[in-house]
Amino acid sequence: MTSYHIYGRPFAGSLIVEFMMREAGLEYTISFPDDAERATAEFRSKNPTGKIPVLVCPEGGLVYESLAIVNYLGKHCPHLLPKTESAAEKTYLSVLAMLASTMYPAYHRQHHTYQYGPEDAYPEIKAMARAVNDSLYDYIENLLNPYICGAQLTAADFYLYMISRWNVDKTELRATRPKLASLLDTLRAHPTVEATLASQPRRK
Repeated sequence: MTSYHIYGRPFAGSLIVEFMMREAGLEYTISFPDDAERATAEFRSKNPTGKIPVLVCPEGGLVYESLAIVNYLGKHCPHLLPKTESAAEKTYLSVLAMLASTMYPAYHRQHHTYQYGPEDAYPEIKAMARAVNDSLYDYIENLLNPYICGAQLTAADFYLYMISRWNVDKTELRATRPKLASLLDTLRAHPTVEATLASQPRRK
């Protein structure tokens, strides 16, 4: 194997892996296993949860979970990492982990609610998940200046852009958060984001 391979889903959690790979200038291929393939023993030998993304490395071995992959690829993208031991690094690590461990699962509860409770509980599950993310977006709005780590664009900003795409009401998301809206517009126009989104296969 001479290049990386990503197992992903169009417009889903593998976007951040493609953003990082493009920013690093690394060659990669990508495939999009369906639900049936991700349920197989062969795929679960790559990730026991059966979820994407999974990054297979050319030197052998693989990395799964989006946060782990971002951290792994960070060494190839030093321009997307704050200076070691700086205040910005502490913010970066904290916010990136918050996005991956709190905001990401809250979106999953909204879009895959059937996995979290009986049908009559769906409205409450979704509402509670939205409330979690709304509070985090308010926190981020106050933090941005103009990026999560001040003047430096980091991998956390790319992760935030990816995850914001899953918001049910994007107009409402932006309405009272002008700094967030500006950041999302900036990221949408970034060459890496434009190229990655353009390469996604369209769902049938």
